[in-house]
Amino acid sequence: MSKQKKNAPVIAVINMKGGVGKTTISGNVFREAFRGHRIKTLLIDFDAQLNLTQLLLKRPDYEAVKTKKQTLWHVFEPDPNVTVFETSESDVATVKSATKFTRRLKYLIGHQTVELHLLAGDFRVARLNLREKPETLRLPRLRFASLTSKAREEFDLVVLDCNPSSSFMTRCAIENCTHLLVPVKPDKYSVFGLELITEYLDGLPDLSSLPEIIVLMNGTSPALSREEAQIRSHTKFGPAVMVKTIPQTKVLAARSDYTGFAVDRKVAYSKTTQRILAAVARELLAKIGILP
Repeated sequence: MSKQKKNAPVIAVINMKGGVGKTTISGNVFREAFRGHRIKTLLIDFDAQLNLTQLLLKRPDYEAVKTKKQTLWHVFEPDPNVTVFETSESDVATVKSATKFTRRLKYLIGHQTVELHLLAGDFRVARLNLREKPETLRLPRLRFASLTSKAREEFDLVVLDCNPSSSFMTRCAIENCTHLLVPVKPDKYSVFGLELITEYLDGLPDLSSLPEIIVLMNGTSPALSREEAQIRSHTKFGPAVMVKTIPQTKVLAARSDYTGFAVDRKVAYSKTTQRILAAVARELLAKIGILP
């Protein structure tokens, strides 16, 4: 009997509003999903600012990745040595393996073979958003769709850390994801950010299917704030809000002198924060159908 083809969920962590914790969540929450449930996970840094890459890779490691052409730029743009005169366009537009572009992170689970991978970001992808002729984006769009398709076969979960804008990159993420994870802070701007996302989705009529929206409250206080209560009771978005939240904590704050996952620093409250992130990951995996 042939092995059943995997079709892993693809989660785009996105919000049109900046500063809501997309990269923190992309790295730390999904690391707990990997660590706690033995899920082979691919993290894709889908932001030209490459914050997720800087969070997880030291500069010499990133330079090595660039030398090996294992960044997002090389997914979008085929090797310049390969031309349509040497091969067919379908070959150029097809990515034969997602793992070819990824770096296995060192955070394995004991002697288990389950792995956590990173597809590193690259500032050069910002060039794609500056192209004025739509036809010049056709090949990059096809190549990323091919990469996503392969990743869904090779991994159990694929995560895109997106930038806060409406651009060609945003469209690629939405076209190829199954779920949108929208982090929101408990402030008056959060609902507006959510509404911008739905407006953007409404403006893409050629989508074959709309991704499911999941809302995660980030930076909450112990007591239910008025803003959080308003979001949870919102007619449209309330049902999409996760029960678990990520409280405000210095443990998850970015540090220029540290590379790696926040809870590995073993500072005060790191174990408590790890348990909170694990609970968030557990609920999220249940929502997307990986866990019962």
